Amino acid sequence: MNNDYVWTKPGTDISLRWRTQYGWIPPSETQEFRDKCKYLQELPLRNLDDGAKEMYEIVLKRAKVVRIK
Repeated sequence: MNNDYVWTKPGTDISLRWRTQYGWIPPSETQEFRDKCKYLQELPLRNLDDGAKEMYEIVLKRAKVVRIK
């Protein structure tokens, strides 16, 4: 039987199989991906003064946006 087509019950975390069989690493665990996300999140802050940056952070907090630090 070919393991690529084995049925798994609903709710099974397929990423566990991908990690063990294929050596897959989720993007959220790679430093390159984290650096890219952090860079993209900071783009709107580049041309803002200190007061505007604080207001932007407050708006993000109200919207429950998680920032990568």
